[in-house]
Amino acid sequence: MKNNLILLLLSVCFSSSILQAQELSQSYLYDEFKDGLVLFKDGRRSSAMLNYNTTVEEMLYKNGEQIWAIANPLEIAAIDIQGDMFVYVNKHIFYQVVKVGVGEVYVEWKTTYFSQGKGAGYGGYSATAAITNYSTFQEGASVSKLTPNEKFSVKPDNRYWIKNAKGKYVNVTTIKMLQKNFPAKNVKAFCEENNLVHTKHADMLKILEYCFR
Repeated sequence: MKNNLILLLLSVCFSSSILQAQELSQSYLYDEFKDGLVLFKDGRRSSAMLNYNTTVEEMLYKNGEQIWAIANPLEIAAIDIQGDMFVYVNKHIFYQVVKVGVGEVYVEWKTTYFSQGKGAGYGGYSATAAITNYSTFQEGASVSKLTPNEKFSVKPDNRYWIKNAKGKYVNVTTIKMLQKNFPAKNVKAFCEENNLVHTKHADMLKILEYCFR
């Protein structure tokens, strides 16, 4: 069973010491790698220490001090991380399946980096300083650019999806999209009456529960 999982993993990895950087630690769905199960379509199961990187949108597996990206996702039926279920969608992206009332939403966990400025000397940062001399960091098979003396902030940028009658994913991330797909509901009024902000994850789940009633 262990060999099956190893065959599933990409041969490219990186040292977990990189994870100590603030920019990377803010990119994980969980505070630490958690015990999980990889459920294969042919019935096999493999246990692993798993986490999801929300910047490169990639499911990762930790083995000792090394981190590997899960490959061959088409062979996977689902991934269970302590009760949180994930399904493969495309490329290397997984969506979390969340029950909301009588409905089901697929959460695309995503974060975006924003520059707070480049080091301008004397311990300060200048938002207008030029950005040059990029270095890179690697998450599994994905490579992103960083500047070593640039300060970044991480902003949640989740997407929310439902399935239509044909089984295709439909984006319902915005109020406008929600209203289009749930025309019988007054989504904007519900948000205003309950002080809900659709860009907040917990609030979005409440909005979707209302829509599925």
